[in-house]
Amino acid sequence: MHEDEESPTVARGLLRLSTLFVFMAVGGYVFWDTFSEAAALDRLKATAKNYRYTESCDSEGNFIVSASANCVDLNHYVFIDGPVMKAVRRNCTGKPAALLSFEKGKVARTEINSVQKMLQFHARYGTNSPCGANR
Repeated sequence: MHEDEESPTVARGLLRLSTLFVFMAVGGYVFWDTFSEAAALDRLKATAKNYRYTESCDSEGNFIVSASANCVDLNHYVFIDGPVMKAVRRNCTGKPAALLSFEKGKVARTEINSVQKMLQFHARYGTNSPCGANR
């Protein structure tokens, strides 16, 4: 048994190499899941799908009464669920007001994560963070 430690076998070397590759793959997946735009869009899509909307909006974020419920006012954003998810960013965020379209390559990952976290918070607690309070 003492001889095995002094001169590793090919099988032990392959085991160590495969273990290294497994850890690298898991680390790469965690990195991708944390920092990729596609993963952020998937998380937002899942959050939006499970949210119960109470208000109706047109595609520009204007509230209307004659349509099915598809939007929510999150103070910083008005989130609109539809074939293409959109949000109207208000200028209280410290950034200029804008209409954001949540499609790949059209909006920053930080905006996607902000809207997703605000939507989760609103779904969980039923309230919004105050507009402009912590930005």
